[in-house]
Amino acid sequence: MTQETLFLKNTETFAESLARCGVKYHFAYPITPATDVMKRMAVILPEYGGEMMQMESEIAVSSALAGAASSGTLCATSSSGPGVTLMHEAIGFMCAAELPCIMFDSMRVGPGDGDILGAQSDYFVATRGGAHGDYHVIVLAPSSGQEIADIMPHGIRLAYTYRTPVLFVLDGVSAQMTESATLPAYNDYSAEFDTSGWAFTGTQDHPKRALITGSYSHEDGYVMNERLRAKYEVIRENEPMWESEQVEDAELVVAAFGIHGRMCRDLVTRMRAQGRKVGFIRPITLWPFPDKAFSALPESVKNILVVEMNHGQMVDDVRLAVNGRIPVHFLGKTGGDMPMNTLAEMVAEAERILGE
Repeated sequence: MTQETLFLKNTETFAESLARCGVKYHFAYPITPATDVMKRMAVILPEYGGEMMQMESEIAVSSALAGAASSGTLCATSSSGPGVTLMHEAIGFMCAAELPCIMFDSMRVGPGDGDILGAQSDYFVATRGGAHGDYHVIVLAPSSGQEIADIMPHGIRLAYTYRTPVLFVLDGVSAQMTESATLPAYNDYSAEFDTSGWAFTGTQDHPKRALITGSYSHEDGYVMNERLRAKYEVIRENEPMWESEQVEDAELVVAAFGIHGRMCRDLVTRMRAQGRKVGFIRPITLWPFPDKAFSALPESVKNILVVEMNHGQMVDDVRLAVNGRIPVHFLGKTGGDMPMNTLAEMVAEAERILGE
């Protein structure tokens, strides 16, 4: 399959990118607004020698994902908030067992079953985790179909380099958006990595292996957790990703991810045309959070405005990053009410802060 440009829903672009980057197995259970991923995968994966398997529940999905990943096979899943919630026991297990996979969360309104409208209220569960113990998954937040296609190979490399689940998050609005994206030519990126030292493939070619994530030995538990902690410190240091524009002389910096991060460019263009010194930062990795992008802001920055489709979640990480040096404001609303956070309202809030 050669590189080509297609006009697709971003959920479908995610599916196409997975298949073209070497994912062979996709386990899923239907849930709006993520079902388009599994539907697309059911059609296209056989063309790449793979298969989409609809399981009986999200718990079964995550268990199958862990089993396939144990064999070194590149596998993926897709879901939305309530479904991801059910997967967290297995996600915590995969982090402890150091198993690579790709996951997708099309964020919708919660809590509970919530609504199928778009939201960004899964930030905490994505970056803090929903299983017990100390662990992290790498969280990528693309803001367009093209960015999904562009960073998918990087996401797969992250999964295998650090032997960890990698979670892509899109708000439900961005996930259902239809736009053009130039998709990569087929390449099995997992083939770049030698899994022979850890994959569970039977004992014909290696001695017996045991996958153990718990022990009655306190020392064993300590060693496992220290190994994970050291790995997470390396990820924090080396893997943060962000986009920024015109922060060098800005008086106000707007921070947002997903659809509002995408809108920030228009906000800055509009306000700069009016002589207002505004810049933006768009985190691409939500974990590891790009602290350096905020801690290195120049003295000219007097305020930061964080825009989210929730009651305020990423704003906590921004406040931690600036450590009280710069006032941090928040604009957001959940319930799927997009008009609250349109570009006009973002501009109005920015004008209010600059006026003060």
